[in-house]
Amino acid sequence: MSLVAPLLLALALAADPALAGGPEPAPAPAGSVLEDHARRGMTFARLDGLAAQSAPACAAVCATRDQCRAWTWRLGFSGRPARCDLHAVAATPAPTPGAVTGLSPALAARIEAAADRAPSARERAALRAADGETARTEAPELDGG
Repeated sequence: MSLVAPLLLALALAADPALAGGPEPAPAPAGSVLEDHARRGMTFARLDGLAAQSAPACAAVCATRDQCRAWTWRLGFSGRPARCDLHAVAATPAPTPGAVTGLSPALAARIEAAADRAPSARERAALRAADGETARTEAPELDGG
Protein backbone atom coordinates (compact mmCIF):
# COMPACT_ATOMS: atom_id res chain seq x y z
CA MET A 1 0.00 0.00 0.00
CA SER A 2 1.35 3.40 -0.93
CA LEU A 3 1.93 6.00 1.79
CA VAL A 4 1.26 8.89 -0.58
CA ALA A 5 -2.54 8.99 -0.20
CA PRO A 6 -2.57 8.88 3.65
CA LEU A 7 0.17 11.50 3.80
CA LEU A 8 -1.68 13.81 1.43
CA LEU A 9 -4.85 13.39 3.49
CA ALA A 10 -2.96 14.15 6.71
CA LEU A 11 -1.42 17.25 5.14
CA ALA A 12 -4.80 18.44 3.88
CA LEU A 13 -6.36 17.95 7.31
CA ALA A 14 -3.49 19.80 8.95
CA ALA A 15 -4.07 22.73 6.62
CA ASP A 16 -7.88 22.72 7.14
CA PRO A 17 -9.29 20.52 9.97
CA ALA A 18 -12.83 21.31 8.80
CA LEU A 19 -12.23 18.93 5.85
CA ALA A 20 -12.52 15.99 8.26
CA GLY A 21 -16.22 16.70 8.63
CA GLY A 22 -16.02 16.03 12.37
CA PRO A 23 -15.20 18.06 15.43
CA GLU A 24 -12.09 20.16 15.54
CA PRO A 25 -9.06 18.22 16.81
CA ALA A 26 -8.09 18.80 20.43
CA PRO A 27 -5.43 21.47 20.82
CA ALA A 28 -1.92 20.27 21.50
CA PRO A 29 -1.16 20.08 25.23
CA ALA A 30 0.73 23.06 26.62
CA GLY A 31 4.44 22.69 26.01
CA SER A 32 4.12 19.99 23.35
CA VAL A 33 5.02 22.46 20.57
CA LEU A 34 7.94 24.86 21.02
CA GLU A 35 8.86 27.68 18.66
CA ASP A 36 12.50 28.61 18.12
CA HIS A 37 13.58 25.16 19.36
CA ALA A 38 14.71 21.96 17.61
CA ARG A 39 15.40 18.36 18.53
CA ARG A 40 18.48 16.56 17.27
CA GLY A 41 19.31 12.90 16.93
CA MET A 42 17.34 9.72 16.28
CA THR A 43 15.99 11.18 13.02
CA PHE A 44 14.44 8.35 11.05
CA ALA A 45 13.09 10.49 8.20
CA ARG A 46 14.10 13.84 6.73
CA LEU A 47 11.35 15.13 4.48
CA ASP A 48 11.03 17.96 2.03
CA GLY A 49 8.21 18.84 -0.35
CA LEU A 50 4.69 19.03 1.13
CA ALA A 51 5.74 17.93 4.61
CA ALA A 52 8.26 20.77 4.78
CA GLN A 53 5.79 23.50 3.84
CA SER A 54 4.85 24.29 7.44
CA ALA A 55 5.15 23.12 11.04
CA PRO A 56 1.51 21.87 11.07
CA ALA A 57 2.20 19.82 7.92
CA CYS A 58 5.28 18.28 9.54
CA ALA A 59 3.26 17.48 12.69
CA ALA A 60 0.54 15.87 10.56
CA VAL A 61 3.04 13.55 8.90
CA CYS A 62 4.46 12.60 12.30
CA ALA A 63 0.94 11.67 13.44
CA THR A 64 0.71 9.11 10.60
CA ARG A 65 3.92 7.28 11.55
CA ASP A 66 3.92 4.82 14.46
CA GLN A 67 7.68 5.26 14.93
CA CYS A 68 7.43 9.05 15.28
CA ARG A 69 7.71 10.43 18.84
CA ALA A 70 8.63 14.01 17.91
CA TRP A 71 9.14 16.25 14.88
CA THR A 72 11.19 19.32 14.02
CA TRP A 73 10.40 21.75 11.21
CA ARG A 74 13.12 24.12 10.03
CA LEU A 75 12.53 27.16 7.91
CA GLY A 76 14.58 27.32 4.74
CA PHE A 77 17.41 29.86 4.62
CA SER A 78 20.47 30.76 2.53
CA GLY A 79 19.24 28.78 -0.44
CA ARG A 80 18.42 25.71 1.66
CA PRO A 81 14.84 24.44 1.45
CA ALA A 82 12.65 24.08 4.52
CA ARG A 83 12.62 20.56 5.96
CA CYS A 84 10.76 18.29 8.32
CA ASP A 85 12.66 15.83 10.54
CA LEU A 86 10.82 12.95 12.21
CA HIS A 87 12.40 11.61 15.39
CA ALA A 88 12.07 8.15 16.94
CA VAL A 89 12.96 9.63 20.36
CA ALA A 90 11.75 12.90 21.87
CA ALA A 91 15.14 14.31 22.84
CA THR A 92 15.44 17.49 24.87
CA PRO A 93 14.83 20.48 22.60
CA ALA A 94 17.56 23.07 22.17
CA PRO A 95 17.09 26.74 21.30
CA THR A 96 17.23 27.08 17.50
CA PRO A 97 16.02 30.31 15.84
CA GLY A 98 13.48 29.71 13.08
CA ALA A 99 12.72 26.09 14.03
CA VAL A 100 9.57 24.59 15.53
CA THR A 101 9.47 21.24 17.32
CA GLY A 102 6.70 19.20 18.84
CA LEU A 103 5.69 15.86 20.27
CA SER A 104 3.66 13.28 18.39
CA PRO A 105 -0.04 13.31 19.34
CA ALA A 106 0.32 9.79 20.80
CA LEU A 107 3.22 10.77 23.08
CA ALA A 108 1.57 14.04 24.12
CA ALA A 109 -1.61 12.11 25.03
CA ARG A 110 0.41 9.63 27.14
CA ILE A 111 2.07 12.48 29.01
CA GLU A 112 -1.29 14.19 29.63
CA ALA A 113 -2.83 10.92 30.86
CA ALA A 114 0.09 10.37 33.24
CA ALA A 115 -0.37 13.88 34.64
CA ASP A 116 -4.01 13.10 35.47
CA ARG A 117 -3.31 10.00 37.59
CA ALA A 118 -2.16 9.78 41.18
CA PRO A 119 1.55 9.05 41.70
CA SER A 120 2.55 5.43 42.26
CA ALA A 121 4.24 4.28 45.49
CA ARG A 122 7.60 4.42 43.73
CA GLU A 123 6.94 7.96 42.48
CA ARG A 124 5.79 9.08 45.96
CA ALA A 125 9.03 7.72 47.46
CA ALA A 126 11.07 9.59 44.85
CA LEU A 127 9.14 12.80 45.55
CA ARG A 128 9.75 12.43 49.31
CA ALA A 129 13.46 11.85 48.67
CA ALA A 130 13.60 14.93 46.48
CA ASP A 131 12.02 16.95 49.31
CA GLY A 132 14.68 15.72 51.75
CA GLU A 133 12.45 13.29 53.61
CA THR A 134 13.77 9.86 54.48
CA ALA A 135 12.04 6.51 54.45
CA ARG A 136 13.51 5.56 57.83
CA THR A 137 11.82 6.49 61.05
CA GLU A 138 12.80 9.67 62.77
CA ALA A 139 15.27 9.42 65.68
CA PRO A 140 13.62 10.12 69.02
CA GLU A 141 14.43 13.50 70.47
CA LEU A 142 16.80 13.34 73.40
CA ASP A 143 15.83 15.12 76.54
CA GLY A 144 18.51 17.57 77.59
CA GLY A 145 17.90 16.98 81.32
